[in-house]
Amino acid sequence: MRSLLITTPASVEVFWPGLKLSATPITRIPGLFKCRRMLSLGLGLSSTFLTCVTSSISVTKLFNLRAETSLTEGLLAIAKRQRIKTAGIEAIGGVNRLRLGYYNSKARRYEEHEYDEFMEVASLIGNVTLKDEQPFLHLHGTFGKRDMSVIGGHVISGTVFPLLEALFTETVNRALRRFDEKSGLNEIYKIQPVTGERGSV
Repeated sequence: MRSLLITTPASVEVFWPGLKLSATPITRIPGLFKCRRMLSLGLGLSSTFLTCVTSSISVTKLFNLRAETSLTEGLLAIAKRQRIKTAGIEAIGGVNRLRLGYYNSKARRYEEHEYDEFMEVASLIGNVTLKDEQPFLHLHGTFGKRDMSVIGGHVISGTVFPLLEALFTETVNRALRRFDEKSGLNEIYKIQPVTGERGSV
């Protein structure tokens, strides 16, 4: 059974098979809406939903990368072409070459591991942020082998094969990164609201 939540600046509506619930905002705070109780007569239950939704709308779009495309450079190229400043990324597909990193917390650096074989991208998740005013990619992934074993870690690079299907969801704020000497990582140090024109996902 599936549900679908649709939010607008004026209301929140939940659609369930054979049932429709709705509520209107009772309190407005900057950029958010607070919703009142919604009564589920169809299920014979009284449920309280406290849902805050932003007044801006995030858009998710699907892109695909072809065989022999660099996984990381291909995703960065999409971000640059679409003028994406900050977004979440999810992807599935396959790779035939891969370089993963394991963060050694004592040495404060990544230990790199290379794989030269076909693997399915079971899950790829991460984000695009800004570093030195340029899109910066941070990805983690799990990859399935022929014997059904799975490896995972910080994605450094890879080669797509036969394809990669990626979702970009642009956020309603902007995250900035810079190198941190203590951790040895490029960390998010500032998150700011988008005040100018947002990029088109």
